[in-house]
Amino acid sequence: MNALSSKVFNRFNATYITLEKAPSNGCSIVLVNEIGRYSSSTEVHVKTPWSCEAVILAHPNERVLVSFKDLYIPNCDHKIEMRDLLTGRSKAVCGKHAFVSWTSDSNQVAITFDRSDSRTSVLFEYEFLLRSRNESCSPLVVGLPADGLRLTSPLFPRPYPSNLDCQIILHTDFNQVISLNFSEFTLEPATETNKIDSCVNDYLQIRDIATERISRLCGSYHNFSWTSHSNEVVLTLRTNHLLDYIGYSLIAKSLFRLSNPDCVTITQTADNGYVLTSLNYPDEYPMDASCTVFFQEYPNRYIIFDFEDFDVEDSEDCTNDYLELTSSTSGPLCARLCGKKEPFSVTSDSNEVSITFKTNSKIQKSGFKAYCSIVNRPPRTLENTECSTMLREKSGRIQLPTNPDWPPIRGSDCLIVIHAEPDERIRLNFIDFVVSDLDSDRDFVELYDISLSGKTNKATYSGHLHPFSWTSFRNELVIYVRDENEISSVSFIADYEILPRSEDGCELLFTNPTGIISWPFDGESKAEHCTVIIRTDPDKRVLITFKTVRMDMADCSQHSMTIKDTTTKRQSQYCSTLWEFSWLSDSDEVEMEFTRQLTNFAQVQAMYGVIPRTRIAAFNQFLTAPEGIISSLEHNRDEIIGKNCTIFIQVEPENSVVVTLTDFLIGDEQAENTATITCTGQQFLEIKDLTTGRTNVYCGEFDLFTWTSDFNLVAITFHITTYPTYNVFRAVYRSLQQIEGCDNRLTAPTGIIESPQPYNPNTNCRNIVHSEPGNLVTLTFTNFEVQPCETDHVKLIDLGTLRTEVFCGSFDLFSWTSDTNEVSVYFVSGPKYMRNTGFKTEYRHVQRPLVNECYLRKHDTTELVTLPDFTIKDVQNAECIIYVYNTPDNRIQFTVEEFDEVFNCSDSGIELTDVATERTNTYCTISHSFSWTADTNEIKIRVFAKKDKLPRMIAKWKSVARIGEPVISLEDSGHIKLTSTFPTYQYLIHVEPNYRLIINYMHEHDAIQHCNIDSIKITDSTTLRFFQDCTFFDGIMSWVSDSNEVIIDAKQIAGHDTVLYYTRVLKAAPSECNKVITSDTNLETNSGLETANYPGMYPNELVCDMIMQTTSDNRIQVVFKKFWLEIPNHMGCHNDYLNVSDTSVGFHYDHSERICGRLEPISWTSEGNSLLLRLQTDKTIARTGYIATYTILKRPQPAPHCNKTYLGPNGVISSPNFAVGLPQYSNDLLCYYFIKGNVLERILVHFVIFDVELQTPCQPDYVQIEDVATRKTNIICGEHPNYIWESESNEVNITFITDGSRTFRGFNATYTMEHKQGISYCDETLTDTTGTFHSPDFPAKYPNDLNCVYTIIADPGHFIEVIFEFFQLETSPHCTNDYVSLSNVGEGTSQRYCDKHNLLKWNSTTNSATVTLHSDHVITDNGFKATYKIHQVFQPETCSPIHLTTSSGMFQSPNYPSNYENNLECTYRITVNPSRVIRIEFIEFEIEEPQSGFCADYLQIPYATQNLKLCGNLEKNVYITDSNDVLLTLITDGSNTLKGFKAMYTSVENTPVTVAPTQLPFCSVETSRLTGSYDIIHSLNFPAYYPNNVKCRTIIETKKNTRIIITIRFMDIENYKLCDWDYLQIFDDVSGRSTEKLCGSLDAPFVWESDSNLMTLIFKSDDILARTGYYGTYQSVEIVAPTPFKKPGSKPKPDKNSYIGFGR
Repeated sequence: MNALSSKVFNRFNATYITLEKAPSNGCSIVLVNEIGRYSSSTEVHVKTPWSCEAVILAHPNERVLVSFKDLYIPNCDHKIEMRDLLTGRSKAVCGKHAFVSWTSDSNQVAITFDRSDSRTSVLFEYEFLLRSRNESCSPLVVGLPADGLRLTSPLFPRPYPSNLDCQIILHTDFNQVISLNFSEFTLEPATETNKIDSCVNDYLQIRDIATERISRLCGSYHNFSWTSHSNEVVLTLRTNHLLDYIGYSLIAKSLFRLSNPDCVTITQTADNGYVLTSLNYPDEYPMDASCTVFFQEYPNRYIIFDFEDFDVEDSEDCTNDYLELTSSTSGPLCARLCGKKEPFSVTSDSNEVSITFKTNSKIQKSGFKAYCSIVNRPPRTLENTECSTMLREKSGRIQLPTNPDWPPIRGSDCLIVIHAEPDERIRLNFIDFVVSDLDSDRDFVELYDISLSGKTNKATYSGHLHPFSWTSFRNELVIYVRDENEISSVSFIADYEILPRSEDGCELLFTNPTGIISWPFDGESKAEHCTVIIRTDPDKRVLITFKTVRMDMADCSQHSMTIKDTTTKRQSQYCSTLWEFSWLSDSDEVEMEFTRQLTNFAQVQAMYGVIPRTRIAAFNQFLTAPEGIISSLEHNRDEIIGKNCTIFIQVEPENSVVVTLTDFLIGDEQAENTATITCTGQQFLEIKDLTTGRTNVYCGEFDLFTWTSDFNLVAITFHITTYPTYNVFRAVYRSLQQIEGCDNRLTAPTGIIESPQPYNPNTNCRNIVHSEPGNLVTLTFTNFEVQPCETDHVKLIDLGTLRTEVFCGSFDLFSWTSDTNEVSVYFVSGPKYMRNTGFKTEYRHVQRPLVNECYLRKHDTTELVTLPDFTIKDVQNAECIIYVYNTPDNRIQFTVEEFDEVFNCSDSGIELTDVATERTNTYCTISHSFSWTADTNEIKIRVFAKKDKLPRMIAKWKSVARIGEPVISLEDSGHIKLTSTFPTYQYLIHVEPNYRLIINYMHEHDAIQHCNIDSIKITDSTTLRFFQDCTFFDGIMSWVSDSNEVIIDAKQIAGHDTVLYYTRVLKAAPSECNKVITSDTNLETNSGLETANYPGMYPNELVCDMIMQTTSDNRIQVVFKKFWLEIPNHMGCHNDYLNVSDTSVGFHYDHSERICGRLEPISWTSEGNSLLLRLQTDKTIARTGYIATYTILKRPQPAPHCNKTYLGPNGVISSPNFAVGLPQYSNDLLCYYFIKGNVLERILVHFVIFDVELQTPCQPDYVQIEDVATRKTNIICGEHPNYIWESESNEVNITFITDGSRTFRGFNATYTMEHKQGISYCDETLTDTTGTFHSPDFPAKYPNDLNCVYTIIADPGHFIEVIFEFFQLETSPHCTNDYVSLSNVGEGTSQRYCDKHNLLKWNSTTNSATVTLHSDHVITDNGFKATYKIHQVFQPETCSPIHLTTSSGMFQSPNYPSNYENNLECTYRITVNPSRVIRIEFIEFEIEEPQSGFCADYLQIPYATQNLKLCGNLEKNVYITDSNDVLLTLITDGSNTLKGFKAMYTSVENTPVTVAPTQLPFCSVETSRLTGSYDIIHSLNFPAYYPNNVKCRTIIETKKNTRIIITIRFMDIENYKLCDWDYLQIFDDVSGRSTEKLCGSLDAPFVWESDSNLMTLIFKSDDILARTGYYGTYQSVEIVAPTPFKKPGSKPKPDKNSYIGFGR
């Protein structure tokens, strides 16, 4: 019936059916609770059969689930039936069942069964199952197709909808189970991993109804299976409203239930694994057995079966006995297994595996033993969906991600299993591999052989790796990818291949970083074929070094060793070799295969190690040709940025590798003076001998260097981090045949190489010395005797330039320096036995410049070399180096012609080194050409600069034969004795470049000359000017060089020794005025000696050297006709001067003189045969200079008491007889007496006794006296006691000549030197009535050290007015430094002025005045310009009133300077500008003396508030009025009269004099005391007038052991006779010594030094006149102990160490 309600919102539709009435008995029941239990055994047993029925009634929205725990229906005629009361679906079964279930379609179920058989048993549980609200996705499936039923989530493969509640019920027969094979499963991930109840959002719940096994799944899983234990499964899919995923896809199949296995034993282990063995193992398994073991794990797991032993009857296709492993997901895991097998493994591809073991009745074996392990599979993510798989093909490619367009794997794990058959293994070749190595614990790829027992072949990788290989030793290999990084980080491509495993077990795997390989492996191995695999990390290579490779038969087809790189497939085959050698793989893995016949001997001994691989496969090169070219430009430069790029060179075992690198520029340049190269940055090149491990790392810039390996394998690795705009490097390599038994590599900085000892025939030996690229190699041969040259020699080869030189014979010390950093020293001896000592050489590394253009190597040549004129930037300690060398029997003489002068020696310079002896000199302040001669055959010239500019240099050189006994002197001065032990000497004297040498020598004089065997030749190394002497004057001989170095070649006969003295003299700067004058013409006068521009002014800032040289038996006389240089200052000739040195006596005493000022005429005569003149001028005043002549004179030979030179200030000259006490001189005398004074001296000769034969004219015997400069000459004979002769200049020649007749007493004289005044150049005398004069150089600054006197002369009765229009001198207290002094000639004192004055006027008091300009040696100013006028003096004849109205003037008493008259009353009125006052100074004042304090004659003058009456002697008194109008009155009485007075007045500013005292008054009636080491002293009120009637005492006391120096710088104290009125007096309180009384004024500062540290100053003034007083300073000085007297100009005796003797 259908019923429909009338209400719209409350309606229903229903159907109904009728049912048979339920049985009414004890076994029927209606169940309505949500869960319940029913058991037939609980009902009352009845004897009569009946039908039982259980009706289960649920709610309309529920189903009924019935789960039979026990069901036994023995009679199939009466089956039990389960029926849905609404749909009518039913199921009837019989038999025995357990854990089966049945689910209804609706909410009402009836279960009926018959109880007629007492064995019947029914026990079930039921529950109500809420129907899903999504009916469309909630089917109930009864029965599954044979090929399975595909089930998916809604909308699959698109994301499923939100808020799903789907329920799928799968039902199959009671004797079956349901297998769910999921091919896709991706739901919203769980909130908490590894917990079932964490799936609370979206999940799929699988429920085995009968067994109550429930799995709630969410997230993502790889392929897996889920097999029920019963016949019915409920799948519930629930989703929320948030995220949606693609869901799942599965195939559901029905499988028959398995019985318990009875032919396999399963034992669980402590680690939750299992041991699986065949029944009876290790005994034979049973016949006709068949059983299956089913392994079921969670979906995220897989199962590994590791067969430790396997021996099952073998048959074709394994049709008899076999073992079969099947995956629930994919089917058979491998082919059927039978036969005997090495250990192997089988790994499932999912979580469920069944193992079936079946045997027949024929043959039984021991069976098998396997370990079973349950392993978690990597969690599946969206990113790794495609990356977990099982590979079973024989070869293939593995690529992650699987689609090359996809990004790398990230945030997930992958598991790839490669499966091979048990008798196979797997080799992986990774072509590309990138795994982020930010965290290698979280991101990696792991490779391992599957093995559950024993050692595991396993490795873990991360990073960006090179192509590499990995070979398994088992049949299954796992690639496990772990990536927890959220950033895409995993990507690789690998090819795999299946290879056969060894049949005889002769195989080894080495994975340690180092190891030893010895084949045969056990020493007695019977294997003909063996395999070794050496594997290391992918970023490394395998390096194998073979110590021994020996096989009796060298037939490589039967006896061989094959080495193969498993990645690149490069391989080499070797038989036997005598050499140690190495083999390097391209990649991480090497396979070695050994083949031999067992009857023959074979032995291989090797060591292996690993070395890093570079990052870029594109640049890796493996070169095996015997020679080749390498360049960093062979590849795209982008490929090498930030990478390690390596080139390997491997040649045949009997060779070494010579690598020559050019155009090398990598990384930062190296600093200078470093013994080794240090590369601290990330840009470098490394060269390594892979056999010995010898390694060098290089960076910087080098033009050419080499590197020679020890053996046959070399690795060149370079790394750069910036894009190169230059050649990183270029290189060529070549093979070098090794020498058996003697082939050495020397890398120490220093060492010794010797020929093999003893010196045997037929010997070959090579030593290769290696240094850093920035270095050269210097070989210093200390012993060399290798001969005969036809067969024996030493060959030196520069391995970079291939420069080769062969040496044989016998040589003293010599050296040889390479062009580059490597040298081969190759010794060869011939077949003959020789008694040679061989050779011994010391080698050392020396640095060469870091800049290519700054390294030169020159052989024997005289060509000019110019140091490159360029700037080196960004390089500290830049340098250029030149090597000059010659054959061993020569030495090198190097001459620098031009060199930029360097003023800071710490910045730049030149260093010269003899390479063999290491004698080194460094020079910087070089202003001249100079020479440097080596001791041996090779020199090194180093020009350096610590800044960016190298000094420019031009130089040349030549070879000098090494002859005679070598002597070298390098001190600034010294002496040496060359004995006649050696017949020849070669004496080198060298000093610093800016100096020249003065050579003095003495040699045994011989009347007979032996120039071929007894001579001295002195050669200037720079100019090559030479001097040869074989006459040998009996005395000191001299030679002055042009430059800093001379070579003296001496030949000596027996008994003739030579003593040499030398000293250095600083040279003048290069100039055209430098001259060398050589002459040997006797008595010839030569002109041409004059200053530049003469007679004009010579140039300023000039330094000129003139060398005057003549033969050893001559001397030089210079006469200056005119001589005018700048005058001396307080330090002497310090500004412009000429220095004249007699070089012949320089080592005995200093015979030189510095001349300046105006002197004419003067002369200067040498004692020896050379003179050195230096003219030096400053930058201020210039004069006309000089003009001179010179004459070469014969040097008189030394004679007893004759031929003498006198240089002292005084002395005695006598004829020879006086010296020995004889009464008369001898006949036939010719004696020369030369008296030499300073140029500012004249000579007085006083003949106390003079008695020489008289004849007119004086011809037979006479004395000739000659003034050298003026040629004033007197010839004297006869008797002249006390005869005095005075020269006009500074030199006198006295010649004493006697004939052969009569003799007389001769002469005895004394001489003295008398100073003469020089001529001042700035003195002037002015006689015109008017004129101008000015300071020197006005308006420019006047010079220092002046004392110019301007004398102005007027007619008598006139005075002179001087007006300074411009006046500006140095300012100093009291004008003590520079000043103008104005004074009257003949009277009065001077007045000093300095500082600046706008208009300065001065009037003389007489008709003659002097103006003196004085300047000191420090500061100057613009000076002055002045005019003068001559005025007549007003002299009134009568005593009429005088009114003076000019601003200045003079007046005097009547009749002055005669006496005034009696009874006078004369008035003098002076009126000046009203704004000024009047200063009156009395030039002279002499009026009758006062009597009893009363002045009879006086001059009355208003002063202050009173009228002063002046009388007596008041010279130099000054009065300043207080107004502009003053009246003076002269009153005389009728008695005595005197000269009167003369006065000068001037108008001055009306400025009150104020005193600002700087300290307490120095003196009063009390005593003041000063104790400091320095202070000021002055009179009271200074600079105002001191008071009258004062007596002051000032005590000065300083520290003990000091003296006090008082300097009175200004004084103006009333002046009267013996200073009885006012005075200052100074006393030493200890010694009692005192000064005189001081009064008046000073022309210059007054200085007085005490004897002790205590002194007193007394100042006294009377009651009349007061003056300004005094002003001064004092200072204390320490008392220094007296030093011994030493003759001025004397030189110390040579130190004992400065004497060098030879041949003693």
